[in-house]
Amino acid sequence: MKLSKFITKFIFITAFSSIIAAFLISVIFQYLNFKNDLNHYRKEFTEQKKEEVKNEVLMIYGLIKYKEELLKKTVEDRLIDRVNQAYNLAMNIYETNKKTKTENEIKYLIATSINDLKFKDNDSYFFINSNKGQAILFNKELKLDKYLDLLDFKDANNQPIIEIQAKIVKEKKEGFTTNKFVKPNSKDEVQYLKLSYVKLFEPFDWHIGTGEYIDELTKNTQEEILDWLNTLKYKNSSYSFLNTIDGQTLIFEGKRVEPKPHPYPETFKRQVETAKNPNGDFYKYEFKKPNSDEISEKISFIKKFDEYGWIIGCGVYLDEIEKELQRKEEIFKEHINEQIISILIIFLFILLAIYFISKYIGYFINININNLVKAFSKASLDNKKIDTEKLTYTEFVILANNLNETLENKNNLEKELQNL
Repeated sequence: MKLSKFITKFIFITAFSSIIAAFLISVIFQYLNFKNDLNHYRKEFTEQKKEEVKNEVLMIYGLIKYKEELLKKTVEDRLIDRVNQAYNLAMNIYETNKKTKTENEIKYLIATSINDLKFKDNDSYFFINSNKGQAILFNKELKLDKYLDLLDFKDANNQPIIEIQAKIVKEKKEGFTTNKFVKPNSKDEVQYLKLSYVKLFEPFDWHIGTGEYIDELTKNTQEEILDWLNTLKYKNSSYSFLNTIDGQTLIFEGKRVEPKPHPYPETFKRQVETAKNPNGDFYKYEFKKPNSDEISEKISFIKKFDEYGWIIGCGVYLDEIEKELQRKEEIFKEHINEQIISILIIFLFILLAIYFISKYIGYFINININNLVKAFSKASLDNKKIDTEKLTYTEFVILANNLNETLENKNNLEKELQNL
């Protein structure tokens, strides 16, 4: 084999092997790196989804809390306005008649006038009691004609209602109090939670007050919240759910349902246990997908709203996380395929370039070798030095110079022999 062909093949094979090796190493490294990062992606993506469902639950919890606080503030403002209205009426009657009527007559006018003030809601009314415990206007009835002592009157929670109200106005002149009391005109004796506002009426050492039963107001607010939750839409199979602490389901698979026992008691027990954490917590379980009998592993975040006894939750199915990871892997494979195609095209251009460069180098080497061989043959026959100007490569020039030196020594020796 000619040296020039050997060098051409060596250059081409070396370059070809190097490019193939670099390409394969790059692809393999990227793939192994992706596989190593897949577990990291899985953990990171799972944490991201957990954070999303947690934020969803906290958003719902925050809305419920806001609605409850707004309701309380609205009721408080309304009670303050009503009591101030009654107080101003009583004070105006007192100031107008204190010099012309007896104390009992003024008391009767005040109690009657305040009792005549009506509200849209029939369950609301004014009450007047002396701070010593005597009922003046009690449950929409005047009690001035007979002494009714209510100082020791207690509600279902064993709280002395009148004593607490008297203490508030003595210390602060006005304020709120919460107790349980029967509703007027009610056929049962059930006591309902009531928020009241009382204010001191100084001339007779009374306190004037009114209140609202907050069970109906709370129920209306809850209805609004449940209707709103029923309209929420989520991606994939995610949804919110809401149960009561006593096991009733209100929102199931993201849809409002008529209150009924939770269809999966064991799952509900785990919700109750998880909800004991006041900050809320995650728990993992298996549950069917909405509108399907398919069972899949799921992670949900649970938080309890104590005021309503509600358990709020939202979750994500883990198989959807795997689907998302598979989607990322498909994107990665597509990227690798695109990269392979691009590199192959570049690779072909590089191979062509290497081929022509190696052929060009081989051509020049072949010319130099041929020139050197011809010059050497001629020098051997004619004892003429090799013309190094025709040689391109330094190595061949050095070799030619060495041959020229040897030839010169040979010519000198022959001359000496001739002379001798």
